[in-house]
Amino acid sequence: MRNSRHPNAIVLSSLLLSIAILGAGCASSKYARQHDADRQLSALVGERLAEVPVLANARVAARSHWGVVALVGEVPDENTRREAERVAAGVAGVVRVDNLILVIEGESKAEASAPATSALILARTD
Repeated sequence: MRNSRHPNAIVLSSLLLSIAILGAGCASSKYARQHDADRQLSALVGERLAEVPVLANARVAARSHWGVVALVGEVPDENTRREAERVAAGVAGVVRVDNLILVIEGESKAEASAPATSALILARTD
């Protein structure tokens, strides 16, 4: 005797597989859109920092991830460090600012170097 439910099982399996593939595609495109948005936000924050006279020559870079902006680099005093944070926080799309800028009084220990442009790596030593 022939099983009449067998073709339906194939159709159901195909439908479930299609839904899974479409769902994976949506997730990857969402990630790509977020990655682009983070790149644009990083660039926008960098532009705003460069527009402020006291920050124009500072070695400060902005890196965004899901709207959280990390400021990295060096400035000569605490007021400049706080100003960079204030400017970054005022940019549309910034959810939070993590101010990781170092205050270096006198000559920089990393002379003639700029902040890293490809990665920000932090480690805890708890």
